[in-house]
Amino acid sequence: MPARQKNLVGAGFLIVFTYLAYCVVTHAVWLQQFDSVTATLLAGIVTPANSIVFKVIAFLGSPATVIGITCILCLWIWIRHSAILSLWIGGLQLFGSAIAEVVKSVVARPRPLHQLIPDTGFSLPSGHTFCTAIFVFTILMLVLPSIKKRNCRIVAIIAGFIWIIFVASSRVYFRDHFASDVVGSVLLASGYWLLITPYETQIKNLIGKCLPERI
Repeated sequence: MPARQKNLVGAGFLIVFTYLAYCVVTHAVWLQQFDSVTATLLAGIVTPANSIVFKVIAFLGSPATVIGITCILCLWIWIRHSAILSLWIGGLQLFGSAIAEVVKSVVARPRPLHQLIPDTGFSLPSGHTFCTAIFVFTILMLVLPSIKKRNCRIVAIIAGFIWIIFVASSRVYFRDHFASDVVGSVLLASGYWLLITPYETQIKNLIGKCLPERI
């Protein structure tokens, strides 16, 4: 996808996210109905066995876990490939996470009541979903160029998005987030990704100028 097209699509995602955030702040009826229906549907599948599975998914998709895995990935890339690529990938995750936290504080949406696993802080966007989405986008960015078969590329993309859905669903399942929170998180992550990645070359060049010559 050309850089200009990426920017336009990314801006579109952010516009939709902004509208969703506005509906949250103004307590739009349609949004409350959407969240209520989704919460009711997931409440119907709450069982001890499902809770164990979703706990594992939520742990693997937590910001702490995802950022930790990203740091390990960056260290490996730094040693085996390039310090610049390592910093670029780490920066994508950390800068994006910082943006998500700022947005969360600005919108200041309270979390749902009656959480199955108590959590603190505000609700929109979901840190789990946002960080997981950025991590999946990063992995796909790294591996897709080396996958020659089209069908295998499609399978990799589908697998990545299924994982995002699993992590997002776990947050609604445990009532730590509304469904609109996780939808908004994917919109925000996608918009951020599509707006910043077209400038990869320029940012990498800037990183290279800032690094000591011996690295």
